[in-house]
Amino acid sequence: MTHRERCMAAIRGKKPDRLPWVPRLEFWHRVRLRHGTLPAELRSLTLTEITERLGVGCYSSVPDFTDRTRPDAMLDRGLGIFHHAVLPYRVTLQDVDRQVTQHGHETTVEYRTPVGSIRTTYGLTKEMLDAGVSMPWLSEHAIREPGDFDVVGYIFSHLKLEPDFAGYFARREEVGERGVAVAFLLGTACAIHHIMKELMPLEQFYYALYDYPEKVERLTEAITPFYQQLQEIGANSPAEVVFLGSNYDDSITYPPFFERHILPVLQNYAAALHKKGKYLMTHPDGENRRLLPLLLRAGFDIADSVCPYPMTSVRLEEFRDTFDDKVTIWGGIPATLLCPPSTNDDEFRRSIDELVGRYAGESHFILGVSDMVTADADWDRLLYITDRVAKG
Repeated sequence: MTHRERCMAAIRGKKPDRLPWVPRLEFWHRVRLRHGTLPAELRSLTLTEITERLGVGCYSSVPDFTDRTRPDAMLDRGLGIFHHAVLPYRVTLQDVDRQVTQHGHETTVEYRTPVGSIRTTYGLTKEMLDAGVSMPWLSEHAIREPGDFDVVGYIFSHLKLEPDFAGYFARREEVGERGVAVAFLLGTACAIHHIMKELMPLEQFYYALYDYPEKVERLTEAITPFYQQLQEIGANSPAEVVFLGSNYDDSITYPPFFERHILPVLQNYAAALHKKGKYLMTHPDGENRRLLPLLLRAGFDIADSVCPYPMTSVRLEEFRDTFDDKVTIWGGIPATLLCPPSTNDDEFRRSIDELVGRYAGESHFILGVSDMVTADADWDRLLYITDRVAKG
């Protein structure tokens, strides 16, 4: 089987010829490249070529947000809107005037509308770049006072969203049989999750939910059509797997919040995709113990970046027992296992041997590193995993 065939077999509940092994290497590669610390034999290779050298599948689920193929790729980062070429759609802001100012490592965008103006500021510091961070940090969020809700609502009510599969087709051709080219929609699952994660600092969001519930509700209503259009685009896309939503945590997207706001949206997305013969991937990277029953009810097909103990309180076996044959786990290796300062060689080998021995030959399991292979991961340990997977 090819890497793509192995992954799709696992997702469909079939048993692949061997355990699919698809680590997310972009962070590791980006930092090592920046600091000149790539192993000598890899320095002339692209990341795709490195995956071939390592003998692993090519991860193509969450986009590389440092890709600036389009100059406006991150222009509206402060709104949680992205314009990367690989996305299966394009977004146009209508009847909104932008004023962009660059100062040092930060970009300020002022949005002027007939109902008022807002300002966002984002950037990447040297320290963030050194650490491999790909998503710019927001130093000024779109919503900072009550009047900003109406301005943001106007902007989202005047978005034009259109399918655009050219970049996705190019990425799918590049990946080929090396892996599954997933159509990424957004890292937020629904309108209110978007407000929480992208438009306001978390603590201010919860204050607003208490102090200005009607404003939060109106803005949620204004953003919801955007998510409904995304659902239609994803369902009608050429992709086999569609990605929506990420970073659920039982202390932030706590169970009652998740059940009320996120659960029904994931269920609707999953149902729409299933009618088209497609699969829904979501990214529940976080502390998920109290969310496990709700994640199962959500109806998605692939849990990307499953992060088990000791990085969270949930052991891999608990994820597996909960998801059973209904959800495919993509992940399972704690990133700390690959880092010699955190785990000695004997413990690393014992853990990998037990993990591969247990899940080799099973369906609904794709081996990966949660959330990603970090910069201090050891190349020889990656090679060991590849060899162990090949042995079955």
